[in-house]
Amino acid sequence: MSHTAWVELAEVKPSQLYLSSEKLTAVMNWFDFDGPTFGPLPVFEYEGETYLADGHTRAFVAHLAGCMKLPVTYDPEIRTSDDFPVYVECIDWCAEEGVETIPDLSGRVLSPEAYDVEWIDRCHRLATRLD
Repeated sequence: MSHTAWVELAEVKPSQLYLSSEKLTAVMNWFDFDGPTFGPLPVFEYEGETYLADGHTRAFVAHLAGCMKLPVTYDPEIRTSDDFPVYVECIDWCAEEGVETIPDLSGRVLSPEAYDVEWIDRCHRLATRLD
């Protein structure tokens, strides 16, 4: 069962290495920088840390807006899903490349084409290898 909470942005770690410029533009177009409000982002706990399962672009835009806290939904079922080994590998990739906080995604925004090659294709290859 999931529950919603507010956590410090600095305490939420990414589980992906890149952002899509297309997604970033879309989020920035609807995001209210003067009064940020958005739904909770899905997170999970792993080795005592809180990781984003999704919503990296929204979290990054919240960072740009100066938000100090994020609304999150803890979903313990992620840890028992078939995709969990993929998340663990992605967490390792992030650690290897020094992407350990939301602000670390700065400078890691790619065109949609490059994002598909550098991130989506990489994740698909990993999922295939782990199957």
